[in-house]
Amino acid sequence: MADPLPRLPAPVVELSLDEQIALAERQVIVRDARIRQRTDLLFQRVKHETIKHAGGGALLGLGAVALTWWLNRLNRRNAPPAAPAAAPQEEPPSTFEHLFRDVAITLTGLLPVFWPMLPRAWRRVVSPGTASTVLTFLAPLLGKLFRRKARQSQAS
Repeated sequence: MADPLPRLPAPVVELSLDEQIALAERQVIVRDARIRQRTDLLFQRVKHETIKHAGGGALLGLGAVALTWWLNRLNRRNAPPAAPAAAPQEEPPSTFEHLFRDVAITLTGLLPVFWPMLPRAWRRVVSPGTASTVLTFLAPLLGKLFRRKARQSQAS
């Protein structure tokens, strides 16, 4: 039979502030536990897969070493003996190399002073560490580029 009285929904209970805070804390704790569980599961999978596939990489590396050794052994057997060659005389570093190197070291030391004066676009793209490294390595190369050939004295 049909119920003559309509049923009302359960009354909404207003929670106090302390109860709301406790409920929110419980939800955060449950969420953290769920995240921790998923993270642990992910780490277990990664460890398992890494160990599972590590043997193939080690075997491939060992095979590459063996193949290299074997090819070098074959090449040494068939190669003619090397003729003794005189070592080429190295040119002394030019004045420009020293000059550029000294300028680079000086600019690298002064880079913290000059850094705020550089255009903002440069400062966004390049870090001070990168700039000092580039200066230190690029300056001697520029010095070699601008090296002057020593004049050969003519005996008369």
